[in-house]
Amino acid sequence: MVKIRLFVAAFLILALTACGIRVSHVDWIDFVQFNGIQYIAVGYFGGASGRDLVDADLGSEFARVKNKCAGTTLFEPKCSRDGDAAYLEVGTLVYIVKGYNPEFRLAAYRGDRLVLYEADTNPKAQTGADLLDIGGKVRYIGVNSEQDGVTELATITDPEQVAVLVELVLGAPVDQSRRDYGVTQYFIAFHLRDGTIVSRGYSPGRLNRGIILPEEFGTAIEQALLTTNPTAP
Repeated sequence: MVKIRLFVAAFLILALTACGIRVSHVDWIDFVQFNGIQYIAVGYFGGASGRDLVDADLGSEFARVKNKCAGTTLFEPKCSRDGDAAYLEVGTLVYIVKGYNPEFRLAAYRGDRLVLYEADTNPKAQTGADLLDIGGKVRYIGVNSEQDGVTELATITDPEQVAVLVELVLGAPVDQSRRDYGVTQYFIAFHLRDGTIVSRGYSPGRLNRGIILPEEFGTAIEQALLTTNPTAP
């Protein structure tokens, strides 16, 4: 999704420039990229995010930002390379988050705010486990409204069912060439034991970004919604 939007941004800027219109601002997605993995700031695409990170959540230093994309007046093709960031200043330290694989979560200070980043695209991802490090970490699953990503429409709290559904997600194949944007029906919120939340757009058979879900997962979501609201269509 990030690469698609960056391409669109480039096309628009080049078109405007050709027409003699000076482009003075680009609305970048809040991302960082390392080892080919593009991470997006939690909350950028909506959805619940849970508690804020604190210093105690930070592990060892992972990398430093090499290039800041925001603030340029023309599209910068370099802004999809390792070490790039949209808004983090050059030299900003990026940290591992304790308890999580760095291929899934990283964190960095943007000003005085600690920002959590989660993997959006990973060229090596083959299953959901390559994108989401949540096995054994989920307390319950919420089904949230598409409108705000926060309003909880249903919950799945049975520990055994939660574990089964999480394993379905982690074992599901990944196809990140699919265009997920614009088809979200709900947000699935994985409420983790540490108080943070992993929220992803969902439509039957698909969890962002490119996780292809088995029918069993969709059935569980439908059942949870019907249990909460038996008159729902």
